[in-house]
Amino acid sequence: MVGHNWIGILQPKDASKPAQPGGCVQCHAGLGAKPNPVGKLTEADYNNIDCLLCHAPGYKRAVVKEGDKFRIGPDPSIDVLKTAQSVGRPTNEMCLRCHTSAGGGPNHKHGVTPTKDSDVHVAKGMQCLDCHTAKKHKVAGGADIKAQELLDVKVACENCHATPHKGEKAKILDRHTARIACQTCHIPTIARDPKMPTIVARDWTKPVLNEKTGLYGPTNKMAGSVRPEYAWWNRFMKIPPEPAGSIADPKSKIYPWKRTDYTVIGDAATDKPIYIKAGVYAVTGDPGAAAKKGAEDGKQVYSGNWKGVKETMVFSMNHQVAPKGEVLKCESCHSSKGVLDFKKLGYDEERVKKLSGGY
Repeated sequence: MVGHNWIGILQPKDASKPAQPGGCVQCHAGLGAKPNPVGKLTEADYNNIDCLLCHAPGYKRAVVKEGDKFRIGPDPSIDVLKTAQSVGRPTNEMCLRCHTSAGGGPNHKHGVTPTKDSDVHVAKGMQCLDCHTAKKHKVAGGADIKAQELLDVKVACENCHATPHKGEKAKILDRHTARIACQTCHIPTIARDPKMPTIVARDWTKPVLNEKTGLYGPTNKMAGSVRPEYAWWNRFMKIPPEPAGSIADPKSKIYPWKRTDYTVIGDAATDKPIYIKAGVYAVTGDPGAAAKKGAEDGKQVYSGNWKGVKETMVFSMNHQVAPKGEVLKCESCHSSKGVLDFKKLGYDEERVKKLSGGY
């Protein structure tokens, strides 16, 4: 899917609208060439790295066409020399250039993009690299990220908060951390910042024209302050993506999750998704044409007839940590209308009654 949607310039059908960059390359730290697989990297791959994307404040990039080829170059609006002379350690602004817009827009995908208005750590001036430590340009991942660069480094709240609670309830609350992740109580809702709602459903079968850009996108259902799902997780993921773990697994804890439902373009004959040609979709708003070209470029078998296929994705929640006064209280879980479904989590009937009847 990434390969045939790598780089391009999209000209809307409305000629009065400017051409716009397109392709997955916009958030990859390269200058346009497709990288080789990990483990088969060459000198050319390293020479293709755009250092300024992660290290230069105020840097912007653009897709440039030279002959019949495309590459990434500095945006014409910036002073490249001045930008290059200001390089330094990556800041939040640099990290969020790509991570904010995953899924097509600000906070669209994961729903918990950290900002000073939504996350206590960012509000205190902390930087992404304070937790996501780096070693020789490999950055420690956390959560459900599939590609971990530093497997021996665990990014976790307890790295800093070994005994996090104070006051008369400290002991009982600290005891909860054995089976309940910090995020469960301290990230009570998804998309807490009203300026940054998130996508809870996306339908590719219903293209919508963006009047400003002149390009088409899928129909998105946006929401804010969304209640997460809760599930046991042992830090491994199933395929299709679902958290692995259970009440019987001592390495599992209860974590909060964001679920997004998707209707994608699929082959009507097989119900299998087609890796559409994103540029064709954006310019024409025609799912059939995008499926035909995508199947051709992606070398997929395709009957020529498409239909909507339902899929779902879950994303772990690790940012937008709420202030102390906004976190879940005891009664938020231990009541008949609590946010945790103890039965679904695997507790027996007697335990369910005890856990949900305390307040």
